Amino acid sequence: MTTPAWSVIVPTYNRPQQLARCRDALSRLQPPAGGFEVIVVNDGGTPVGEMRQDTTGTATTIRYATQQHEGPAAARNTGASMAAGTWLAFTDDDCETAPGWLQAFERALASHPDALAGGVVRNAVAGSMFSEASQLLAGFVASWFDGTTRERFFTTNNIAVRRAAFLDAGGFDEAFGASAGEDREFCDRWTAQGRESIQVVDAIVDHAHALSLRSFLRQHHGYGRGALRFRHTRRAAGRPIRIEPGFYLASLRHMVRAKPIARGVALAGCTLLAHTAYAAGLARESLREGRASPEQTEHS
Repeated sequence: MTTPAWSVIVPTYNRPQQLARCRDALSRLQPPAGGFEVIVVNDGGTPVGEMRQDTTGTATTIRYATQQHEGPAAARNTGASMAAGTWLAFTDDDCETAPGWLQAFERALASHPDALAGGVVRNAVAGSMFSEASQLLAGFVASWFDGTTRERFFTTNNIAVRRAAFLDAGGFDEAFGASAGEDREFCDRWTAQGRESIQVVDAIVDHAHALSLRSFLRQHHGYGRGALRFRHTRRAAGRPIRIEPGFYLASLRHMVRAKPIARGVALAGCTLLAHTAYAAGLARESLREGRASPEQTEHS
C-alpha cells in the first residue's frame, strides 16, 4: 500500500446520518498528488465502522479509531497521531467537502508549506435562520481575527496543515474537553508562536448543522463556557484578553447588510441572542469556578 500524502481527519460522536453524508462527499474528492486517506475518530459514541479498504478509488484507505468520550480536541489529536500523510486536513462529521477541497489546500500549501491554512465554510441548511446566523457569525469572527492586526481564527471543520508543524505546535488543547474553544485556542497559540496562516478561498466546506432556537442558544452558551478556559489559557501565557466593544457592533452591522432588509434585521436579532447566550455561558462558568466576575467578558 502506498503511503498517502494527505490524511483527512473526521471526529464523530453519535451522528451516523451526518457522517454518512460526510463520507460520501469525501469519496467524491479530486485526489491530490500522492493520494489521501480518511481517518474517522469515534469519540466514544455508537460504533461507526471497522477499518476497511475504500472502494471509491479516491482515498487510499478509510480507517476508523475509537476512544473514550474525551471531546473533539482529543479526537482530532488521535487522528493526527495515527496519520500516515505528510499533510493533515480537518473537517467535521456534519460537513460536506467540495470536490476540489483538498487540491485547493494542496496548491496553497505548496507555496506556504509551514502555514496553517483555513478554507471557507458555508451554511448548508436551507430555511433555517438560526443555522444561517450561526454560520454567518462564525464567518464574521474569522474575518475579524484575520491574522493582520489581531490573531488568526479558523474553525476546525476546514483547516489544513503540515503534520510535523501541527505536532510541533502542540496539537489541540485536550483540556477543553467537550466544551467549545479548542479551535480558537489552537489558532491563537499558532499565531503567538510566530507561525504563518493563510486563507484559502477555494477550499470550500458546506456545514449542515440544523439548529432550532433551543440548540442555537445552547451552542452559543457552550461557546461562552469554553471562552473562560480560553481566557485562563491566555492569561497563563502572559497574554490577557483584549476587550473590543466594537466587535459586537460590527457583528450586528455585518448581519444587517443582508438582503432583503427584513432578513438582515432577523439575522441581527439572532446575533444579539447569540451574544447574550455567550455572555450567560461565560458568566455561568465564572460562577462555577468562583474566579472571574461575569463582567470581565471577552468577545467570541
